[in-house]
Amino acid sequence: MNYKIGIILGSGLGGFSKELLNCETIFTDIDSFHKMKIMTGRIFDKEIILFSGRRHYYEGYNSEKILEFVDFAYRNGVKLLIISNAAGGLNRNFKVSDLMLITSHLNFLKTRFPVSGNLLPYENKTSEILTDISLRKNINLRKGSYCCMPGPNYETKSEINFLSKFGIDAVGMSTVPEVMFASEKGIKVIAISCITNLLSVNSTGITDHTEVLEAGKSSYRNFSEMILSVIENSDLLISNEINAD
Repeated sequence: MNYKIGIILGSGLGGFSKELLNCETIFTDIDSFHKMKIMTGRIFDKEIILFSGRRHYYEGYNSEKILEFVDFAYRNGVKLLIISNAAGGLNRNFKVSDLMLITSHLNFLKTRFPVSGNLLPYENKTSEILTDISLRKNINLRKGSYCCMPGPNYETKSEINFLSKFGIDAVGMSTVPEVMFASEKGIKVIAISCITNLLSVNSTGITDHTEVLEAGKSSYRNFSEMILSVIENSDLLISNEINAD
């Protein structure tokens, strides 16, 4: 099958660009906080569009700017979009550098995004396929619910306690609007969190962005192997969408 695959990289995961063959940078914005960049290339003979340095709600951008990467992917024919993020782990079984497949979410962003309210972006069949891939590759792929918070501050002990009681496994400041907008546009979506720090009401540590970046780099090996495996098996994932229709 001939289609394009898009990948949105979370904090600390920008090194994945080295996996691209014939890599070409087609857009940069060095003035943005996260240094936005769009690159193209090929992996397993699939055409890839790679995005890094996403814009966040807390930076003051409107929904159009926050969804700019997904809109670009849609306008350029992406059929499968892999969305990643750096997230704090709330699940007590998680450890730093774990990968978590997002299977549900909670959204606390106080803005309206151009999506309908009846989308189901997290498919059980897709989860089953990814679980099988992770087992074959000996990658410990967790599954769980992700909460999108406004940011830019990290969670207080009261927020951690609240979210834990409602079954949230990981928390961050992105991804949910992208997942919903991509689903609205008919794009197949896979969302994965890299657990870069652990959140606990008993923790005495202070998390900062530098720590998150370093932890993201430590999870890079598993992340890159998982994403490469997803691309390698993308025909199966896309055909699953076709069969579901």
